Amino acid sequence: MVFALSLLMPMLALSFWVFWRLSPQRDDIAPVRRFNFAALALALLIGALVIWYVRSNMMAGGDRATWPLVAAFYLAGAIPIFLALAGLVRRKCYGSKEADKPLELTRDLSKTRF
Repeated sequence: MVFALSLLMPMLALSFWVFWRLSPQRDDIAPVRRFNFAALALALLIGALVIWYVRSNMMAGGDRATWPLVAAFYLAGAIPIFLALAGLVRRKCYGSKEADKPLELTRDLSKTRF
């Protein structure tokens, strides 16, 4: 169980990094940055609520010593799902409205062997 947890925690950190890294590029970055900070703060609040929920439910049982591990498993699922949903909302609200430009080749590739 601890080994699985040691694999899930870096994946949780990776989900924060991917959320931040895939922010849309805009001329005015302030609204996107505010959305990112608000989404990350809400993700941390959701994490705190998940921890509170797991702890309050497990303290009455006989396996109350393992509540931190169970809470970590819940966190490793809840936070990436929330960040994925927040990323979809961010893409819908702040994404590019025009089509992407086609790739421009800067040199002649007609004599290149592939």
